[in-house]
Amino acid sequence: MKVWNLQRDLAGLLIVDVQEKLIAYEDRSADVLKSIQMMIKGFRILGLPIVVTEQYPQGLGSTVAGIKCLLGDQQNYLTKTSFSCMGDPHIQSEILNIGVSQWVVVGIEAHVCVLQTAKDLLEAKCDVVVLNDAITSRSIYDFSTAIAEMRDCGIRISSCETVLFELLKNSEAAEFKKISQLVK
Repeated sequence: MKVWNLQRDLAGLLIVDVQEKLIAYEDRSADVLKSIQMMIKGFRILGLPIVVTEQYPQGLGSTVAGIKCLLGDQQNYLTKTSFSCMGDPHIQSEILNIGVSQWVVVGIEAHVCVLQTAKDLLEAKCDVVVLNDAITSRSIYDFSTAIAEMRDCGIRISSCETVLFELLKNSEAAEFKKISQLVK
């Protein structure tokens, strides 16, 4: 397995399908939502790109308000019907042409859209890290199976705090105090 570290000039956050009609049925939904919010704040502090997708919003609703309010009015929400974000040519183009090659992936559901997206990103020669505290499924069994399958495929599994401090690299980084306050 390839060992690698996130680099600020190469990293982006991909938020997969955290939508109104899905979140209520997810295991640990409040904790996962809090973790995703922390990642949004951290990526904003670090000035790194954020891509957001919505799976069939006509049926599943839009991105939850607790995320939308942090992203602001300028955020683009990319809609899809394919489970993998990379299965939609427009979204694939957006992801591959945004200027980063390392993707931090969060969202729902772990065993469907997150898993398929992570595998397809890896196949597209991107470095992929999925945050186990910022993804979930309706069932803990589906969640744990997805984590195992991703790891078996060579996808890195990590956590929010680990990734934020890895992106900082050093306590002398200008954003260190803001990130430290964020994870408390």
